[in-house]
Amino acid sequence: MPDVPLDSTSERTRSGVLATVRTHAVAIAAGLVVGAVVGYVGSQFLPTEYTARSMIFFEATGPFSPDAAGGGDDAVRFVANQAALVLTTDVLQPAADAVAVPIEDVRESVTAVAGSETSDVTITAVAPAAEQAQAIADAVANSYRTVAGQRVTTEADEAVAAISANAPTGAGAAAAAADGATEQAIRLRAAAYGDGVSAIEPAILPETASAPLPLQNALIGGLIGLFLVTGVNLLRDQRKAGTASVADLDLMLGAPLLSRYPAPGSRAISDLVNADSSSDRFRAANDVLTAIDVRLEGIRRPSVLFLSWQNHLSTTALTVSVSLAAAREGRPVVLVDGGGKERGISSLTDVSPGRGLEGLANLATPISASLRTWRVAKAELGVVPLSDWSPTPTSAAARPQVLRAAMERLRESSVLNLVDGPPLTERSLGLALGRGVDGVVLVLDEDTSVDDAQEMGRRIGIAGISAIGYVLVRAPRRRLRDDTRSSGRETAYESDMVVEEDRARA
Repeated sequence: MPDVPLDSTSERTRSGVLATVRTHAVAIAAGLVVGAVVGYVGSQFLPTEYTARSMIFFEATGPFSPDAAGGGDDAVRFVANQAALVLTTDVLQPAADAVAVPIEDVRESVTAVAGSETSDVTITAVAPAAEQAQAIADAVANSYRTVAGQRVTTEADEAVAAISANAPTGAGAAAAAADGATEQAIRLRAAAYGDGVSAIEPAILPETASAPLPLQNALIGGLIGLFLVTGVNLLRDQRKAGTASVADLDLMLGAPLLSRYPAPGSRAISDLVNADSSSDRFRAANDVLTAIDVRLEGIRRPSVLFLSWQNHLSTTALTVSVSLAAAREGRPVVLVDGGGKERGISSLTDVSPGRGLEGLANLATPISASLRTWRVAKAELGVVPLSDWSPTPTSAAARPQVLRAAMERLRESSVLNLVDGPPLTERSLGLALGRGVDGVVLVLDEDTSVDDAQEMGRRIGIAGISAIGYVLVRAPRRRLRDDTRSSGRETAYESDMVVEEDRARA
């Protein structure tokens, strides 16, 4: 298997904005430039717009009233109300007719804002052409003034008509004259109020377009690219910082990295039993086999337990790969199903059930009652399946003395015994089983967290097992379903390859 540079895996990535900026400065700069270019180029495809503004200045401080002088106590509210009246249909429709533009377009392009400190309203019009924007702004201002004047005239006429219909006589006429509620007085008030507008400042023809703004859009695009690339790399760095590095795992597990093993892409038997000597998985199996030979040198016919922390299917595949690598060297190998999980060596090999580890550990029971033969990829492997296919968490998997006795009997018929161990759970049955073998190989996902690594190191220390090393499983392109990985339960293997099986010795 090709070596992976230690620089990217032996030390944990430092998290933090400054660390991310320093580490990914080139990528962040590229994001800034690309965002700016996209913003600038994208501006060329946006419609051109011009903005013109006209202003209405008010002399009155309140609405016209026929029986009182024009004005009021709340001038700010009065101006705000006039800004709202500018956008009514009564004002916009005459303006739209004056510039020959549909009222819907005028309504969408015009805004009116009341001054916060002065008695004025600013009318802003946006249009594709400068002349049109100017014309709309002026038309709306003039239309408002006309409508406001008509409203004052209408109110005065209604008040005069009411007086004429109920004209008082005698003493009542004299009292009305004293209060100013006469036709002449109302007309004078209306003339003095006028339309309430002191002046209108016409819009100036815009010389340059208000939109698009290529430089502004380039700046915005650059900032978006800057924050986007920085954010993505920051999240990746934080996630990587939470993942245990090789140095972390070496320290916490007290064992070295043996190899990286590509996980099976599916549950197909052809994927699990991969005997291609040119494949990365087979090279990884050879690396593990070499590590076992070096670590257990001097031990007569050693036994090794394979334990998984996450993907239990990868552990079974790795155990078979290592056994095939040993068989190619002419070594008699026995695969043992350690139990505790639904899909292990027993189901993969499809051999008939035997007496299992309990029978193998019993000296009164013949070895042949537990040992089966499996022929695969031109190799002959011994197999010790379960006594039945149902996992039993309280069975021999929890008793290392049973496994130790069974391994002693297997030394008579094999050179290397490999045990496909149960998954590691909160009860750590697999680690307890590790005391019945000569060494343990741990199988971990590459994205194992620091917290998981610490917990595994704690359990290894408590169990007192001898860890040969660990194997990092690389995720396949098409990962297994998350629910099976998280629960530790495997669905049935997919039989897409005929496996030759010799049952003569069963």
